[in-house]
Amino acid sequence: MSSRMSCLIANEVSVIREEHYLLKDISLEIKPATITLILGHNGAGKTLLMHVLHGLTLPDEGVIDSPPASRQRMVFQKPIMLRRTALQYFNFVCPGLSIPDQHHWFDSAQLTSRMDAPARRLSGGEQQKLALIGALAAQPEILFLDEPAASLDVEATMLSESLISEACDAGTTIIMTSHNRAQAARLADQVIFMDQGCVKEQSDAKTFFRAPQSDAGRHYLAFT
Repeated sequence: MSSRMSCLIANEVSVIREEHYLLKDISLEIKPATITLILGHNGAGKTLLMHVLHGLTLPDEGVIDSPPASRQRMVFQKPIMLRRTALQYFNFVCPGLSIPDQHHWFDSAQLTSRMDAPARRLSGGEQQKLALIGALAAQPEILFLDEPAASLDVEATMLSESLISEACDAGTTIIMTSHNRAQAARLADQVIFMDQGCVKEQSDAKTFFRAPQSDAGRHYLAFT
């Protein structure tokens, strides 16, 4: 893993469409081997920011310093499943693992019985877990997760959180969005709070949940 003091830095990043700022003057710093939650109301720009940080969308202004794309992975809220079995999908996104390692990852997500099932016929929650272990098995330097528990029940959510925490402990930097405030409080080392395409706060999670510094942050916590 990287020995840099910062795993990712964005400096005055903006995205502009038809003379309208979708993201404006975003500067932030993510430290390695931490879990960062990007929070905000619907439409605040959370997913777009992750796409920009991951390199899926190029900024119109500003610069981003991050590890190469080969050392990053992203799991979408609705993963794209190929016309393959779950095991074939896993081996496609993370090739070269031994059979014992393959079984380890499927066991970790409680998906062993679904290894030979068509990936597209898995439930939404099973697809999310399959995409998650496919990304984690690659041992990326940065893992972006867009609402990773959106289709999961409580038990599956806790299982996914355990996998995410273990990956962070092993050195992967996690950047994720979530509408689940309790999940954010459980997982986050730091919070990036967004409102109307701008970062209003970046602070450690305990500080944000105890005493947010912005009016928008206080309003968000009061009504979520």
